[in-house]
Amino acid sequence: MSRDWILFVLSFPFGTLSAQTTPLALTGTLITPDGIVQNGTVLIQNGKITAAGAQVSLPAGTKTVETHGVIAPGLIDLHNHLTWNVFPRWKPITEFGNRYDWEQKPIYKLLMDAPHEALVQQGLECQMERYAEVKAITEGETSVVGGTYTPCDQGLARNLDYDPQLGTGLGTILYYIFPLSISESELAAANAALSAKPRGSLLIHLAEGAPKNASAAEELYTLQGRGLFKPGVSLIHATALTPANFAAMAKAGVGLIWSPRSNIELYGDTTNVAAAKTANVVMAIAPDWSPTGSVGSLGELNYASVWNQSQPSSIFTDAELVAMATANPATLVGLQDQIGSLAPNHVADLLIIRDTGKENNKDAYWSLTHATPEDVDLVMIGGAATYGDPQLMRQLSNGQTETLHICGAEKAISFASETNPPGTFAVTQSKLDHALRQQGRRLAPLAECGQ
Repeated sequence: MSRDWILFVLSFPFGTLSAQTTPLALTGTLITPDGIVQNGTVLIQNGKITAAGAQVSLPAGTKTVETHGVIAPGLIDLHNHLTWNVFPRWKPITEFGNRYDWEQKPIYKLLMDAPHEALVQQGLECQMERYAEVKAITEGETSVVGGTYTPCDQGLARNLDYDPQLGTGLGTILYYIFPLSISESELAAANAALSAKPRGSLLIHLAEGAPKNASAAEELYTLQGRGLFKPGVSLIHATALTPANFAAMAKAGVGLIWSPRSNIELYGDTTNVAAAKTANVVMAIAPDWSPTGSVGSLGELNYASVWNQSQPSSIFTDAELVAMATANPATLVGLQDQIGSLAPNHVADLLIIRDTGKENNKDAYWSLTHATPEDVDLVMIGGAATYGDPQLMRQLSNGQTETLHICGAEKAISFASETNPPGTFAVTQSKLDHALRQQGRRLAPLAECGQ
């Protein structure tokens, strides 16, 4: 949603975060590629999943932790604008025709654009990204895109834009906010990435606006004219596209990244995902940014679930929504063999939540699509316990943690993986809040509680 287009390159020398070398077995209800496994086990060693299922043989010396929760792949966010997540929710008093309308409004410049520029000029961009990464992790995210400042990689969430940890021989990921205004050299770079072996990925904001906005819909034909309608491309938003457009996307191997809350708050409606599903377009779900979207992927799943229930006939099952936050985004960026599933040889990026489904006679998929931030018991990235319930973190974390309070629940977070820690998180919050107050704003909360 920010005003600049961003280019990101993905090139990985293999490595892991500070993961455990001793085998670790986590027990609970598993969400696996083959479905739900009750009383299952995930076996982890050296930052990777070595086995997951109902019958897992444990090596000698394995440390076992009973979680009593739902163990799922970490959520993957392919559409965000991280530094903008320091801002509290922006509630426009009108609906807009397309994204260019609200970007030109004085109120947007006053409340968002000018303060963001001021904080960057004060040299706070790395603190802004750090805050946003923590915010993402508290929402169950283990992988993100949308960081603006490559040198600010905090080493917390897995930044797919420039992650150094997943291994060599993977494709380049490009993320364009304004793809129709890229230069010829940038266009050549995109085509080179999409033609490479292994093939790269191109994530682009396109056709964003009200569903019948003609100027937004016209962007698709411009994109086709630039030769960027091909496998490896995924369209973000696509709210103005028609069923015929989605059929063409499926035929061309083009994916869709859906951000329903931001669409509805800005344009009054969202993408015709029913038509996209009918056309067999591969879809991911992502929160966009917290000013008009959700705070993070967990919130966006919750929002999408409620929206889905409000339709005359539900479009998605809970299992399909979960796949749209895990396996599908991994597929869209060519990382389906690395992340997004509880499967052997995948990186141990995990989310464990409280099993609220049992209390409501529902299954684990329901627990995940209806979870709130206080339900997050553990987030593990590359086999390293990064965030969660203090008791679990004491059992699994290798270093000191800081305390966070999320909607009345005490949580602990580890910053052990940071390559260049800028101080405590409390100091980060204080600096950002002080700078924002000088711009007439306040720092956004890490979570929205009871809203």
